[in-house]
Amino acid sequence: MEQITQSTAAVSWTDANREHLRAELNRLRLLFRRKVRWLRLQWQQDPVAASRAIVISDMFADRILTGCDEAEEIRFYQEDSESRAITNACNEMEISLSARRQSLTEAGGIPASEALVRLFGLSTFERDVLLLTFAAADDPGFTALCAYLQDDAHARFATEHLIRSVLCLGQEDREAARGAFVPSAPLRRFRLIAAGDASTTAALSIDPRVADYIRGINRLDESLVPMLRPIPRIPLARAHLDLVDELVLWAKSAGGEPWPPFFFTGPPDAGGECIAVEFCARAGMQIYSLDPRRLPTNDTDRQHLVQIVERETILSRIALYLDVTDLDPGDKPLTAAVRDWIERAAGVLVIGGRERWDFQRQVLHLKILKPDHQAQRSLWNKCLEAVPNSVDGQLDAIIQQFDLGPQLIPQAVHSAAARARSRPGNATLHAEDLWRACREQVGWQLGGLAQRLQPCYTWDDIVLPADLIRQLWEIAGQVAARPQVYEAWGFGARLPRGRGISALFSGPSGTGKTMAAEILANHLQLDLYRIDLAGVVSKYIGETEKNLRNVFDAAEQSGAILFFDEADALFGKRSEVKDSHDRYANIEINYLLQRMEDYRGLAVLCTNRRSALDRAFLRRLRFLVEFPFPDCDHRRLIWQKVFPAQAPLDSLDLDALARLEISGGNIRNIALNAAFLAAGQKSTIGMRDVLHAARREYAKIDKMLTEAEFGSHYRLMKS
Repeated sequence: MEQITQSTAAVSWTDANREHLRAELNRLRLLFRRKVRWLRLQWQQDPVAASRAIVISDMFADRILTGCDEAEEIRFYQEDSESRAITNACNEMEISLSARRQSLTEAGGIPASEALVRLFGLSTFERDVLLLTFAAADDPGFTALCAYLQDDAHARFATEHLIRSVLCLGQEDREAARGAFVPSAPLRRFRLIAAGDASTTAALSIDPRVADYIRGINRLDESLVPMLRPIPRIPLARAHLDLVDELVLWAKSAGGEPWPPFFFTGPPDAGGECIAVEFCARAGMQIYSLDPRRLPTNDTDRQHLVQIVERETILSRIALYLDVTDLDPGDKPLTAAVRDWIERAAGVLVIGGRERWDFQRQVLHLKILKPDHQAQRSLWNKCLEAVPNSVDGQLDAIIQQFDLGPQLIPQAVHSAAARARSRPGNATLHAEDLWRACREQVGWQLGGLAQRLQPCYTWDDIVLPADLIRQLWEIAGQVAARPQVYEAWGFGARLPRGRGISALFSGPSGTGKTMAAEILANHLQLDLYRIDLAGVVSKYIGETEKNLRNVFDAAEQSGAILFFDEADALFGKRSEVKDSHDRYANIEINYLLQRMEDYRGLAVLCTNRRSALDRAFLRRLRFLVEFPFPDCDHRRLIWQKVFPAQAPLDSLDLDALARLEISGGNIRNIALNAAFLAAGQKSTIGMRDVLHAARREYAKIDKMLTEAEFGSHYRLMKS
């Protein structure tokens, strides 16, 4: 496809295009002038021609019935001296215009109107139709002439009938010209012109986008600007560059455009979009991302948009990237609209998604693999070259933690650099900036799938047996030491799968399971997301697996800690397969275990009933952490730590409070309620407030008040 070639002397091309356009319109004026001479002759012979709007004369009716207008008109043009002069002038101008087009083309500055002829395969007649509708939109004089020729002051527009009567001589030529106005012809198919209706007297208008192109202004269609996002060209991994080279060779061997749509399948941020950008850049195209959710579900509107986009791919030399990764299969109207779009769309189209779709038309499917650690390191280094940084040897830890690809790595570096520049003084990018930027890049993707917990606890806040604390430190150590073990020591090469760190936190409610997860997240500087498995599990076959896949796919890039609450909702005793639901239930369990083993980060299962879990599942978890109900000594420590340092405490009998057989979660509730009681009375937090709050907590958990627990405070407790 040829385009308007803008040389270094852009102003010269603009002037030449303007002069050429002026000459084209002057030629049309001559044709209008010739037509006017013929019509004036007819009007002079018809005594009531001026009143045709309200009366049809006998002479006019006879002329229609005899059908001799065309022959008489041709004879008039041949015999009338001024008409012959006009015809000769038109022929000379056409020869001159042809020579001008040739010289401009050889100079590398093809006129805009000629570019349209070549881009859309227009005939000479279709070119003149386009120019005439342009003239009617650009020059008020032409609109007046249109009204004059149609003998109707209100008809200030071109029509199919008017255009054919001006540009064609004889009935045969005029009948042949009808084909230029059918919907499948280039003028209508590419929406170069639009018709009010299907009649030959309907108003024809040129599309404003096309009119600007003829003037020499090549801009993206206004209706597409809100829908399209230009995709920048960014560095690619070596394996992806090799794939681009293969695509370029394939495109050359395929004999040029049109090519079938490309469908790139792979995980999010695998690099399909970046590969499409590089391929299109080498083909001389700019690629834009089109959000599939913006596609009209109405067939008529979608067909209109298909035509606009097809025209734009030709005029602006653009390609489209359609990402269907996150489309909801349950949204049938949208899914059908996207599928219909892909079936109809022309031009260069690239689709990205997790899984392959099947189409009636030919589609080239390619599997895109996410860059491995070595490729990611190369991408990180390329992006960091232009930024003053002190990341040094800490890049391996970032790569091990955050599974980012070609799209998110540059964004993370840009965000981290912006944060570094915002600091007063030294603007050097540190590893902490990069770590935080990585969390920001990918954390939002889990927002709709899980509840984000803001870690606020540290190791000093939790009270557990010493061996249990050591076990939690071991979990944190394994997460932190992955770069050394997997990369530096080479274990990663022997463990291509199963690198995930999975743990089961079990124990009674309120014993510190969630607090432990928060402490790990705080210590490791990672995001923590809680997923309620009771809400994820669905009675519909396949829905649970889909929900779990969405959670893990979104979390994979961030390496966030996933905290699965109510694990016994899914990990009960393996059921005997009696029907399809039992079989799929076991498949869902195995799927979750497999994803936990493959997950790059830490996945924690939480349950209050470890005995309800199948032992076969427990063997596949790396850590089993049993949170015991706190004994008296541990409860005393919890009471000591539960009140903040700035809280106004009166003397509390910690030994007596430690005898209350309740969990840490209940103790925290009692302390908070006691604080509110004291604040309401504008006093310090005393034993009476704590005991009153304890009585309320006991009632809430259906626990009886016993004198053995409260001792000397029992009467105060009952008051």
